[in-house]
Amino acid sequence: MSILVNTNIGALHGRQNVQQLSDQVNESIQKLTTGTRLTSSREDAAAVELVQQFDIQLIGLTQANRNANYGIAMAQIAEGSLTEISGNMQRARQLAVAGGSRTLSSEGRNALAEEFKELLETNNLIANNTLYGDINILNYNSSSSGFKVQSRPEPAPSVTVTTGNAILTSLFGNALNQGGITGQTLSTISANLDNTGNLGKIIGAYMLVNGESDAGVAADALLTGTREGNISELINNSALQINIDEFKKVLATENSAQAGQSNLITGAAAVFTAFADTDVSPTGFSDEQLNTIYEFTTNALLETMTGVISAVSRQRSRLGADMSGLESTIRVNSTEATNIKDARSRIADTDFAEESAKLARSQILQQAANNILAQANQRPNIALSLLR
Repeated sequence: MSILVNTNIGALHGRQNVQQLSDQVNESIQKLTTGTRLTSSREDAAAVELVQQFDIQLIGLTQANRNANYGIAMAQIAEGSLTEISGNMQRARQLAVAGGSRTLSSEGRNALAEEFKELLETNNLIANNTLYGDINILNYNSSSSGFKVQSRPEPAPSVTVTTGNAILTSLFGNALNQGGITGQTLSTISANLDNTGNLGKIIGAYMLVNGESDAGVAADALLTGTREGNISELINNSALQINIDEFKKVLATENSAQAGQSNLITGAAAVFTAFADTDVSPTGFSDEQLNTIYEFTTNALLETMTGVISAVSRQRSRLGADMSGLESTIRVNSTEATNIKDARSRIADTDFAEESAKLARSQILQQAANNILAQANQRPNIALSLLR
């Protein structure tokens, strides 16, 4: 065996092995302290790429669920206001039922009408002041096509929350559209009362109780705004608005048996067919005719309020469907995220039992190698004994 001083081959091999064992110990410690086995792309390049894709999906699913919860929050705020509006409309209809009786005094009828008006104005106030952050969600500023919610992490068909428009005019327009109203405007309505559903009946009732023989004048009084506004677009177009002060007169005004009233029947003949103007006495309406008029006006008001209440119910039902859909999406996203996390864990997470065993083995070998390296470093001392 050669005895060399300048080059200690044993020490070089020992030092190399100690370095490798030290790297293994450091690697095991890193895996155990981070909890992931993919501390570097050199560990498993394919797995690193797959885990990166999993991370993209998980981040997207987390944000998508957050978006869905935002959508549910918006729907809940809108429904809360619609619940109060629905209750107010129910009370307003109750007042219309009470006003259908001729046993009320003038003071009692006026009191009903004032409460009726207050309820309608309060509902408009609620609708105008229902906000999600700084977004109006129940008036004409609310998106008619709904608010888009990105509830999936990949390109997908839009999910929307449709809060709708709860302004009285819009609710009335919604009810009219459900009745299949034709495209009438204020310019043509006087000749087409029978083609405008409950609106025509309300105009006819207004004419009968307020002594107005011209349907166009009555329409202008009840609906303020441009005469070219399409009645079927009341739901979306604020250029036409119901005049609540005039609308309440259908409930407040008490008809009387005064002379010269046959022209009222002529003006409202398109919707009021109970009797003809020729049946009206020169001295005015008979008691039986007054009862018939009261029945017509009450029924017109009740049908209108029923339509408005139904419009609110449809908005609430739509919101309920939107919330159910978003909650279902959240469950699907959560299940998918759980499965992706499970798959990611199988690929990327450290097996602590295996890695701790590797660490113990590497540390023992490292200690042994250090001892052997110390001995190898002493081998050149043999050369000194030859020189003594």
